[in-house]
Amino acid sequence: MGCSPNQRPTTPLLSYTVDLLSILGQSNAFIGFSSGTGAGTGIHDILDWEFNNTSSPIITLAVSPASVTEDGTPNLVYTFTRTTPTTSALTVNYTVGGTATFNTDYTQTGAASFTTTTGTVTFAANSTTATVTVNPTADTTVESNETVILTLAAGTGYTIGTPNAATGTINNDDTSVTLAVSPSSVTEDGTANLIYTFTRSGVTTNPLTVNYTLGGTATLNTDYTRTGTNNTVTFAAGLSTATVIVDPTADTTVEPNETVILTLASGTGYTVGTTTPVTGTITNDDFPQLSINNITVVEGLDNNAILTVTVDNPNSQPITFNYTTAPINATANVDYTSKTGTITIAANTSTATISIPILNDNLNEADEAFTVTLSNPVNATINPEGGIGEVIITDTWQTSLTRTLPNNVENLRLIGTNNINGTGNAGNNNITGNNGINQINGGAGIDTLTGGLGADIFIFQFGQSTISTSDRITDFAINSDKIDLLTQGGTAMNAPSSFSRAADSTVTTLDNLINQVFTDANGAITGNQGLGVNSAALVQVTTGAIAGTYLIINDSAAGFQSSNDLLINITGFTGALPALGSIPVGNFFV
Repeated sequence: MGCSPNQRPTTPLLSYTVDLLSILGQSNAFIGFSSGTGAGTGIHDILDWEFNNTSSPIITLAVSPASVTEDGTPNLVYTFTRTTPTTSALTVNYTVGGTATFNTDYTQTGAASFTTTTGTVTFAANSTTATVTVNPTADTTVESNETVILTLAAGTGYTIGTPNAATGTINNDDTSVTLAVSPSSVTEDGTANLIYTFTRSGVTTNPLTVNYTLGGTATLNTDYTRTGTNNTVTFAAGLSTATVIVDPTADTTVEPNETVILTLASGTGYTVGTTTPVTGTITNDDFPQLSINNITVVEGLDNNAILTVTVDNPNSQPITFNYTTAPINATANVDYTSKTGTITIAANTSTATISIPILNDNLNEADEAFTVTLSNPVNATINPEGGIGEVIITDTWQTSLTRTLPNNVENLRLIGTNNINGTGNAGNNNITGNNGINQINGGAGIDTLTGGLGADIFIFQFGQSTISTSDRITDFAINSDKIDLLTQGGTAMNAPSSFSRAADSTVTTLDNLINQVFTDANGAITGNQGLGVNSAALVQVTTGAIAGTYLIINDSAAGFQSSNDLLINITGFTGALPALGSIPVGNFFV
């Protein structure tokens, strides 16, 4: 009869059937026989045997290292491991897979059998492991990384465990090419070149030709030349680098910076290590020059000094520059507004302007000046002889046309040869004629009148050149220049009815001179010949602070009228003064 594990038979029989299948999984078994049944019956053990467990071993598979290079010394080692029992030799099946090809990309050792698809490995008796070694085959073929995959397959006498497959990778280590440029930029007219360096790693024993594409904004054989005649570069045997040299072409054309772009392209015998374009820049050094002009502005007439900045060769790119003012003898923020700024000149534009406010005063003063200096140009250079503009602030308005001074302008200068006229304002003016025939009228104020060449007419209005505000003529040409009179209201009137030269005087004040001439206006006649109405007298003061030649003109009222009668100082004249006594009126007056 049968018995279960760990149980004794209770039936008193001389023969038993033992279920070994049930007890083989136990570490030991007891077989005994009894001599009887019932109470007090003894059990006699006659067998006590120990059995070994005879279940199937479990097989697992692993690989180490997980990857190796195809031309390196390490190999892929696939280790098969079994659990107990290990007392006997055991052959295990497996399949062969992966992207690598047996006997092309690798060989093996350690297998009992090995094909492109299957294999076997044998555990030696009492051994828990068996190995298959995969040795990559060295080559110079550029290819992708490849795999060798062994997977356990069913067989006799073992069970497949986990992990049941192992993947080893053969890393390609053939030639990889990279690309770089140095320097990254050069000037087009300089001596330096752009050097594109191709570098290969891996196999370098043989010559290698590498492809590249050529691009960028620069034009081959116009903006630059290069070594080589096509888009390839060749490594000499044993060398790890090769170069393409780009030599910029010197020119005088103003143009933007330009680029030369090389990009590695695929080819035979290498992989592309640098996948992005490599850019070198040819920097334009033919910049246009900036110059600024000098100008003269009339204080009171020009509210701003407007200077022009000129581009000698307009650029296809915008130009920017800075400017700043600085005084010469003008006073910043008194005579002009101190100013700095940045100006942009549009592409292909030849000029720009800078405006500096001019501050007016009512002083008749010498010319004053300040500068406007250009700096920090972008896409241009500054003309070394024209980068500073000078602004002259003058109180004199120069004109070739008939003009009347505006209220805030002190002086007027007629230029050219045309017969034109100049009239002052209520201020103290300097009015100068040109080489033509001019009519010059100082107006109110203490004025200085200069006729210049030509037969000029000086116009005086009663009440405007009085003893307290007397005008002066600096260059009266006797018998050529003339004086024209206006009434106090500014209307035309006749010349004086009489004109004479008084005796020379030595008085020291204008008041005394007026009194003396009004008392005796004719130095050729004995006794006092008083200055009559509508009459004029010429007199010289020979000594003292007021020495000079004076013209005194009485209006239509008898006696001296300080607010109306004219006193004119002739500080310079050509020709001979008339003798003492009567003078033809037409010699001096219109």
